[in-house]
Amino acid sequence: MYFPPLAGDAWTTVSAQGLGYDTTALRSALDWAGTQRSTAVIVLWRGRIVAERYWQGWTITKDSIIASAGKTVSAFLVGQLQEQGRLRITQTVSSLVGSGWSRAPASEGRITVQHLLSMSSGTDDSLKYVAEPGTRFYYNNPAYYQTFDVMLRAAGQPLTSTAAMNALARPLLFDRIGMRTAGWVPNLDTGQLGFILSCSARDMARFGLLLLNRGRWDGTAILADTAYLRAMTSSSTENNPSYGYLTWLNGKAQHRIPGPYALPTLSGPIIPSAPSDLWAALGKGDKKIYVSPSLELVVVRHGQEADGNELNNPLAVSSFDEQFWQRLRLALKY
Repeated sequence: MYFPPLAGDAWTTVSAQGLGYDTTALRSALDWAGTQRSTAVIVLWRGRIVAERYWQGWTITKDSIIASAGKTVSAFLVGQLQEQGRLRITQTVSSLVGSGWSRAPASEGRITVQHLLSMSSGTDDSLKYVAEPGTRFYYNNPAYYQTFDVMLRAAGQPLTSTAAMNALARPLLFDRIGMRTAGWVPNLDTGQLGFILSCSARDMARFGLLLLNRGRWDGTAILADTAYLRAMTSSSTENNPSYGYLTWLNGKAQHRIPGPYALPTLSGPIIPSAPSDLWAALGKGDKKIYVSPSLELVVVRHGQEADGNELNNPLAVSSFDEQFWQRLRLALKY
């Protein structure tokens, strides 16, 4: 496994042809991605760059928000704080942030940090009670934003602020793997106090490489708790086996997608053409970090919503995923 230097822009490459990939099909997949309002696509094999393309004036250092793809980064940070003994994911949210954070007084005392990570708090978008904690998956951004307050309180920060969140994340994660452009910015979507990650495509690739290497970076354990990492990338609720801890999982028999609480469970994996062992950090605007251990591959896509319709913009899983992986499958020959 190769790890790029923490400083500078040097990054070792590897030939797609040398790996036995179909170079014509790979070029076609990248060309297609460029027509879908992508600003960057990177393909890594064992940490080495197989392909890297930019559009719309983007460069290796340009950054922008990655929306809900940053949720997986949050889950990793929670794991680091647990490893340091600052919190336990089995703790109730109220034990860390105090009571009254929700509008579900009857169940609030039973909602744990783990429920926030698995999107199973049992609350709706107004944080009102809908179901018992842990019994039903619902992609709930207002509940997710509570994880920032949880992390900062666990770290001893009295205030939830952008400066405090970056002061926590940079030495704990970003600086240790060379995510030089990464930083949390205020959430402007829901009015909830929380943050969205902004970073470059290369920083997305670095985080994907860290996940591919099971929390280790060039021999250093960034997160040594392998049990937490397994749980993060394993089914966290029976109601949606395609979701771990703020991370999407492919290859499962069923899945639920973001949308109204009453949406049904759908049959089949989230991305049928992608490797069945794929993990994914997926965000609005088709921000993507895909990790496939079996192929030793990381693929990232930065940009705007592929369909060009900002009003009909899926929060995570979208048609881009399947269309892109149909093309990558031809190129990677798996």
